Amino acid sequence: MKITQDEAVDRQTILHIELEDEDLAPYLDRSYRKLAQQLSIPGFRKGKAPRAVVESFVGRESLIHESLDDMLPVMTQRAIDEQEIEAAGTPAVEIVELDPVTVKATVPLIPEVDLGAYKDIRLDDTPVEITSEDVDGRLGELQDQASSWEPVEREVAAGDMTTMDVKGHVDEEYILNNEDAVYVVDLESTLPFAGFSEQLVGMEVGVEKEFTLKVPDDHADNRFAGHDVHMSVTVKDVKERLRPELDDEFAKSVGDGYETFVELRESTEAEIKTQAEEAQAAQYRESALDALVSGGTFEVAPMLIDHEVEHMVDRRDRFVERLEVSMDDYLRYTGKSDEEMKLEMREHAMERFTRSYALSNLAEAENIVIPDEEIDERIKELEAAREGEENTPEDQSEVDLNSEAARTSIKESLLVSKSLDRLVRIAKGDETTEASKADDVEPDEGGDTDNAES
Repeated sequence: MKITQDEAVDRQTILHIELEDEDLAPYLDRSYRKLAQQLSIPGFRKGKAPRAVVESFVGRESLIHESLDDMLPVMTQRAIDEQEIEAAGTPAVEIVELDPVTVKATVPLIPEVDLGAYKDIRLDDTPVEITSEDVDGRLGELQDQASSWEPVEREVAAGDMTTMDVKGHVDEEYILNNEDAVYVVDLESTLPFAGFSEQLVGMEVGVEKEFTLKVPDDHADNRFAGHDVHMSVTVKDVKERLRPELDDEFAKSVGDGYETFVELRESTEAEIKTQAEEAQAAQYRESALDALVSGGTFEVAPMLIDHEVEHMVDRRDRFVERLEVSMDDYLRYTGKSDEEMKLEMREHAMERFTRSYALSNLAEAENIVIPDEEIDERIKELEAAREGEENTPEDQSEVDLNSEAARTSIKESLLVSKSLDRLVRIAKGDETTEASKADDVEPDEGGDTDNAES
């Protein structure tokens, strides 16, 4: 094998690979044996014709073409290894000529990342505050869930549940046409269009009302977006909500062993605070990661982005196929062209790569590694969770968590989590404490640190 390598441009390099006879020999021999079993050559039984006869019958190029699918990945990887290239993805390979067999392989390199002054990242951490209004709102939701609807003979009021016939058309085309539609009159709702609930208030049963509303500019179907919709509504019945009193009896009916309303309120407040703290912690991690990315520079091979966009387009196309709609209709409903959608996909792909490589480079800079013991412990947790789930999907229950692929995935997940934890401590100004150092296992002296690759 003869290899020449071009200078890297945009984190991509090109290998020119010329294969020699000894490289081709085992693959051509397999091609010969395969074709010999398929061909009917005069004077020979199938599979018995010598290689020279088969080669003269089909030509050397046919043997080469037959072997390409098996040969190219192996030969390309061998060339990458010999050149000691850190490839970040699958190379693009093309045949330049067949005599001698010459291959051009474009190889994406590991992105070049400079995290900048990441240790200077600082973000405020605002304490979570829960108000009595927050608790009252959650208790009101429980009250609504336990409420009942009773028919009333009066005009429609805010909060009522109505059954109605409703039609809406833009010019001559209907955007709504429903009979016996059930609708709760919520003055804060913008469904089906802003102002609809306000128009219902004061309506009488059996009396048709016509009015005009505005279709929002961001409506899913751009045929109607921004247009006036002419509505026709006939209310058939009205029900009002009867809510239970917020007392000890209500607390007992909620379950979970509450005996008094005071216990229910205290538990509700604690639950809201826990949820708010978890949400704030998640948002803080996101903000810290955004700061890490914005403060760094990333040079990513265009090939990596192209491949990711191809995968995203493929997933979109399969999704549309499952919906059983045409691509033109799907694009019309989204209000975007195919090019606009692919541009968004490219932006999302770039964001995914920069965030992933920002964290992997942070892990390397901070000497964060995941020992086998942590992976073993995580596997035990996952296995215990699997055993405790009655309806574990079959494809998940059969996964061998101790397989090399599963352990690698678990290791990468743990590395991301630990890197985010370290980043949060940095953002809070706590990255140099002995406690933070003890959280991570340092590599052996002179050893390599593990890195998470995307």
